[in-house]
Amino acid sequence: MSRSRTACLVGGILLAVGGVLCGGAFLAEVTADPDGGANIGAGALLFLGQPLAYVGVVLLFVSTALHARSDRSRRH
Repeated sequence: MSRSRTACLVGGILLAVGGVLCGGAFLAEVTADPDGGANIGAGALLFLGQPLAYVGVVLLFVSTALHARSDRSRRH
């Protein structure tokens, strides 16, 4: 498996996991009782989900750049 394919696969998995965690944070915030306090569970999910999603997006961009570079070198 090429490096661009590996980066794309790992980036997609990280982005999906980060999206699920952020979605869980959203649901935890929406379904919580409006008592005026902080929802620690939603904050923890968001704290874990956002960095995973960001790393996933960066890896997807890296895989695109690696694929473009390898595709260009095959043409010459």
